[in-house]
This record gives sequence, structure tokens and C-alpha cells, in this order.
Amino acid sequence: MAQGPGTTVRDRIEQSGTAPRSQHDKFSEGVAAYDAGEYRKAFDIWLPLAQQDDLAAMRNVALLLRQGLGVERDPARALYFYERSGRAGLVASQVNSAFMYLDGDGIPQDYRKASFWFHAAAMAGVPVARYNLGVMYERGLGVAEDPARALAWYTLAARAGHAQALDRLAVLVPHLPGPPPPSAADAALAVTAPAPPPAELDRLDNSTDP
Repeated sequence: MAQGPGTTVRDRIEQSGTAPRSQHDKFSEGVAAYDAGEYRKAFDIWLPLAQQDDLAAMRNVALLLRQGLGVERDPARALYFYERSGRAGLVASQVNSAFMYLDGDGIPQDYRKASFWFHAAAMAGVPVARYNLGVMYERGLGVAEDPARALAWYTLAARAGHAQALDRLAVLVPHLPGPPPPSAADAALAVTAPAPPPAELDRLDNSTDP
């Protein structure tokens, strides 16, 4: 189901409340068209709202452009709307932007920018963003390799029930450094545990749900 009504950048800055009723009605008309499979009609309704800085309309326009639904596929233009609404605080767009950079979805792959958007969404509490940020810190993708930060983000994702984060913790925790081994005079040195297998990114993007 589509989000709505949208919130504008001006609303975010001025805290001026909800969108006007006419804008609400137009947004809902776009939702009805999308749900009916009339993607071009939905695009034509949402685009003027997006150009007026309606955050949800921007994200929905980006979805249609990214998927080529009702319009010619245009990943670069989709990313423009995702990032614009993401910078204004729409968390779903932050996640979508991160996945576009992560996968190189019609744009050059850029792990650094992916990590930036995953971090924004992770700070907002999105479990998949927290998990993927953990993977990026563990593997040094777009950020400096940092096992401690990776573990912290995995832990936060796991607390929200993210299955892959729970699995990752089960793998990593047995390999955490323990107390120093006994001296040779007391006992033989402990055998070092083998390195854990590499982490895998969670590529489940919710971009198909406007």
C-alpha cells in the first residue's frame, strides 16, 4: 500500500503541519491509480506533487522511474528523487538510495555512498540498514574496517529481530578475543579459533512498495 499523504520539505522546516486537503486528495488519486495498475496516470499525478517537495510523492515517483513502471526506466532521475526526499528525512528513501548505490542499480556502484545512506537509515532504527552497515564495517566496504562497530550494528539489528544479524552474532561471538592464554609454564597455548566465514549483505530492498 502506498504512503500518504506526503509531507513537504517546507513542512519539515517550518513544522507547519499536514499537506493541504487538495494535495491530500491528489496524492490519494495517485494511490488509487497505482493500485489499479495505471502507472502512467499515477506518475502524472505524483510528479507535480514531487516537484512541490512532497516527500512521499518524490519517493513514489522515484519508484516508478527506477522500475520503469508507466514511464521509461531512468535510474539517475529516480536516485535524484530518492536522495532529495532522503535528505529531508524520509527514511524509506534513505534505504532505497543505499540499495541503489550498493547494487549499482543503473548507476555506478558506490559503497561509500551506500554506507552513508545506510547510516542515515540505521540511525532512524531500520534493522536492514543496521545489519548492512555492520557488514560494511566488518568487510571494509565504503568505510574503514572496524570489527567493533560491525558488532555494535549487528547487535542493534539483532535486537529488532533481524535474522541475519542474529546468525552473524552467533558466528562472531565465539571468535571474540578472550583473556590472555596461560603461560607456557602453566599450560600449553590455546589453539586460535579459525576465522569466521565472510558476512553476506541483506539485499532485500522494499523499493517495490510505494
